[in-house]
Amino acid sequence: MEEATGAQQGYKSRFYAVAVTGGMEEKVAVLLAERAKNAGYDVRSVLVSPSVKGYVILEIGDPDDLYHVIRGVRHVKRRRPVLMKEEEVVKLAKPLVEVAKLERGQIVEVIYGPFKGMKGRVVEIYEGRGEVDLALLESELRMVITLPLDQVKPIEEEQG
Repeated sequence: MEEATGAQQGYKSRFYAVAVTGGMEEKVAVLLAERAKNAGYDVRSVLVSPSVKGYVILEIGDPDDLYHVIRGVRHVKRRRPVLMKEEEVVKLAKPLVEVAKLERGQIVEVIYGPFKGMKGRVVEIYEGRGEVDLALLESELRMVITLPLDQVKPIEEEQG
């Protein structure tokens, strides 16, 4: 006779933040997901958010499974995960900034980083990588820099 999983027993999903060594979030997430899958634990999803360093977020059906999944895993710092509200997790899973549509030749302003406040002309857009090449207009040297798309905002449309 088969034992029913948490989803079959009707457990509601709960979200837990598990503290891990900084920089190892993705590796730990993959390990936890594989462990849960192979052992048949009720782990419904695993989330690593770039805005939350040092934590992996697990969606668990059966809370007892959580401790079995994280037990003995290298780089898990504390054995006491933090219960999170679903609204908090949804905010972490959504993109923080909606990236404006850019076109070649468009003038933009850098809104973050060491070039903050400088203006540049879009040379190339790499949507697959989420980056843009800019020719800085306010620099004494002719310089082309590559920045993430969310670090620039358009300030004027290209004319003609």
